[in-house]
Amino acid sequence: MSKTLKIIAIVLALLVGMAIIAVGIFAATFDPNYYKPQLIRLVAEKKQRTLAIPGEIKLSFFPRLGAQLGPASLSEHNGEAEFASFKEARVSLALMPLLRKQLVVDRISIDGLQAHIRRNADGTTNFDDLLAKETPAEETTEQPAREPFAFDISGVDISKAHVRFDDLQAKRHIELTNLDLETGKIANGVPSQLQLAADVKSSAPAVDARVAAKSGFSFDLDSQHYILRDADAEVKGKLLDFTDALLRFTGNADLQPAARRFALDGVKLDASGRLKAQSLELRMEAPKLALTDKAASGGQLKGEARLVEGARKITANFSVPAFEGSPQAFKLPSVALDVAIKEDRLDATAKLAGSVSGDIDKLLFQSPQLKLALAGRQGDTAIDGNLTTPLSADLKTKRIDLSNIAAAFSLPNPGGGSMKLNAAGSARVDLAKSSLTTALKGKLDESSFDAKFGMASFSPAAYSFDIDIDRIDADRYLAKAGDASPAQQTAGKPARGKSADEAGAAPGKPIDLSALRELRARGTLKVGALTIHNIKASKLRATLRAGDGKIEINPLAANLYGGSASGSMSATASKAPRFALKQNLSGIDVGPLLKDAIDKNPIDGRGNVALDVTSAGGGFEQIKKSLDGSARLELRNGAVHGVNVAQAIRRAKAKIGELRGQAAAETGTGSAAEKTDFSELNGSFRITDGVAHNDDLSIKSPLLRVGGAGDIDLGAERLDYLAKVTVVSTLKGQGGAELESLKGVTIPVRLSGPFTAIGWRIDFAGLVREAAKEKIEEKKSEIREKAREKLQEELKGLFGR
Repeated sequence: MSKTLKIIAIVLALLVGMAIIAVGIFAATFDPNYYKPQLIRLVAEKKQRTLAIPGEIKLSFFPRLGAQLGPASLSEHNGEAEFASFKEARVSLALMPLLRKQLVVDRISIDGLQAHIRRNADGTTNFDDLLAKETPAEETTEQPAREPFAFDISGVDISKAHVRFDDLQAKRHIELTNLDLETGKIANGVPSQLQLAADVKSSAPAVDARVAAKSGFSFDLDSQHYILRDADAEVKGKLLDFTDALLRFTGNADLQPAARRFALDGVKLDASGRLKAQSLELRMEAPKLALTDKAASGGQLKGEARLVEGARKITANFSVPAFEGSPQAFKLPSVALDVAIKEDRLDATAKLAGSVSGDIDKLLFQSPQLKLALAGRQGDTAIDGNLTTPLSADLKTKRIDLSNIAAAFSLPNPGGGSMKLNAAGSARVDLAKSSLTTALKGKLDESSFDAKFGMASFSPAAYSFDIDIDRIDADRYLAKAGDASPAQQTAGKPARGKSADEAGAAPGKPIDLSALRELRARGTLKVGALTIHNIKASKLRATLRAGDGKIEINPLAANLYGGSASGSMSATASKAPRFALKQNLSGIDVGPLLKDAIDKNPIDGRGNVALDVTSAGGGFEQIKKSLDGSARLELRNGAVHGVNVAQAIRRAKAKIGELRGQAAAETGTGSAAEKTDFSELNGSFRITDGVAHNDDLSIKSPLLRVGGAGDIDLGAERLDYLAKVTVVSTLKGQGGAELESLKGVTIPVRLSGPFTAIGWRIDFAGLVREAAKEKIEEKKSEIREKAREKLQEELKGLFGR
C-alpha cells in the first residue's frame, strides 16, 4: 500500500512539475500584443467601432492571472468620435476558481476613465449596439441547462473619471467630473462597503455641486434583495435656485423589488441653502417605514422647516402619526402642519390638519376635510379665519382636486383696519401638465367677485386670471401716505391736493420693477364701478399681458365723468424702467375729473383729451422730467381758473391814460376764484424731456379770442406762456362795452410761475402802441375819406360850369 501511495505521489509530483513547466513555457513565450490587430479587427467587423490600444498589454500568471493595459479608446458606432477611453486599467483573476465556473477577481482598477453617453430624441442610445446579442445558430440537439456563473470581486477602484450624459430626448445635460469610486468585496450575499465622490453639473434640474456618499451594502442577485446600511450621502453646492446648498441623507434601506418589499429605517434628512436674500433650513426624521404587497406600516414622521429673510422669520413644524394598514387601504388619523410667522409687527400662526386615507397600489389618496386655521395679529389688527376643503389625489394621473373650498377670513387691510374675505369654489392641480386651475366666488367686504386663477406652467411660472367685480373702492386697500392725517387714514382716502413730496410719495425713491423680469401672466379684469386715487370709473375693462420683463394693459377702457376712455399703458423692467401711456378721453367733463384726481380744477369744460407719452426713470421725479410724446385738448363751454383775462384788461385800460411817470406794465397773481370763460378751447402739445410746448392755442369766448405760445414744465411744475388776447365786439354785456375801444387790439399777457400761484403781466407799452396804431389807422381812414369827399365836390364844381 505504501509503495502504491509512493508511486501515486511521484506521479502527481511529475504532473504538477510538468504543469509548472508548461505554465512557465507559456508565460515565457505568449505575447498578448500579438493578438491586438485581430482584436481591433474583430471589434470593427462585429460592432463597427474603432478600438485603439496604443500601449502594451502586460500579463501575469502567478499567483494570479492578471493584465495591465495602457491607454485605450473606443469610438462611436460608425464614427470616429470617441465614445469611451481610459489611461490605465488593471485586473487580476484567481486561476483555480475559473475551473469551477467561478470568477474571482482580485481587484479592478481604472484610471482616467472618459465616457460620453447620449440618448437621442427618439429614445435610442449610442451604446445600444454594445448591448445587442447575436442570434445563435439553431442547435439540433437539446443542450443541458447551464449553471450560473458565479463571480467574486475583491474590490473596484475608479479614479479621476469624467462621464458626460447628453439627453436629447429630455433636453438636458449631466456631467460628472473628478469621479472617484472605491468598493470592498463585491459578491453575492457578502456585506461590503463603498465610497463615492464626484462633481456634478446638470442643466435640468440646475445643479452644480459636489456629491459624496458612503455606505455599507450587500445584495443577493438570485432573490433580488438589496440592502444599504448606515448610508450617508451629502450634496453641497448650487441646487436649482438655491446657493450654498447642503443636502444630507442618512439611514438604512432594504429593497426587494421582486417580492414587493421595501423598508426604510432611521432615515434623517437635513437641508439648508440660500434663495437670494432668504435663508432656508429643513430637518426631517422617519424612524421606520415598511411596505409589502399586503401590509404598510410606519413610525411617526416629523420635521421642521425655517425661513429667515431680514426681520422675517417663518417656522413650520409638521408631523404624521404612526400608522398600520395595507397598500390597498391605509389611514393616517391626523396629519398636522403648524407654521409660525414673525415679521416686524406681524405675529401669526397657520395650522393645517386633517385625516388622510388611500390606496398605495392605485396611488389614490383622499381626505374628507382638510382645515386651515389662521390666527394672530398685525399691529393692532387681529388675524382670524378658516379654510376647509375635501382633497383627492390621483398620483397615477398626477391630479390633485380641492372640490369644495369654503373660506372665511378677517385679515389686515394695507389701507388700515381689517378686511373680510369670504369665498367658495374649487381648485385642481395637474402635475403632468404643470398646471393649476382655480374658480372662486365670494365677497371682499362689500364687493362681490367671480374670479378664475390658473397657472399654465410651474417652472417658469405662467399665470392666468379672469376677474369680474361688481364694485370696489380700491383706495380703501391702498397703503396711505406717511403723513396723511388720521382722518384720511380712517376714511381710506389718500392725501389730496399735495405735491408728490408733500404727499409722501417719495419721488426720489427708486421704482423697483425687477419682479417683472420673472413674471409671465395673462388675464382680464372687469369692474362695474371703481374708485382709485379718488377717480371714479364704471364699466372698466382691462386685459393684461406680462412677459420678457414687460407688463402691458391693452385695451384699458372705462366710462368716466360723462364720457369714455380707451387706450393702453405699459412698463418695462430695463436698467432705467420705461413707461408708456396712450389714452383717448371722449366727452369727458374735465373739471370734476381734475378735482377728484388732484383736488384742483385749473381748467374745466367738456370735450376730448388725447395723450400719447413715454418716459423712463427710476423715480417719480425722473419720470416727470423725461416725459416725451404729444397731447391734445378739445374742450367746449368751460373756463380756465386762476386768472381773469378780461378783468385784467379792464384794469389795464383804466391806466392807459395814466402811463406818464407810471410803470410800463401791470402785474398780478391769479386766485382760485378768478376764471376766464370760454366757449371753445383747442390746443396741441409737443412734450420733450418733461416740457410741453404749445404754439397753436385757440380760445374763443363771447368777449375774447386768445392765442399764444409757451411751455409747461411738468417736472418743475411751472408755466411760462405768452397769451395774445384780442377783444371782439360780439357781446355788449359782461363788460363788453367797456372794452369796445380795444376792439381788434391784440393784448400780450405773460403767464408764468408755479402751478399753485400763476402770475400774469400785461405790457402796457405794447398795449398803448397797439391802441395808438389803431387810432392812427382810424384817423388815416377819416382823413382819406374827407379828402375823397372834398375832391369829389371840387370835381363836380369844375365840370358843372
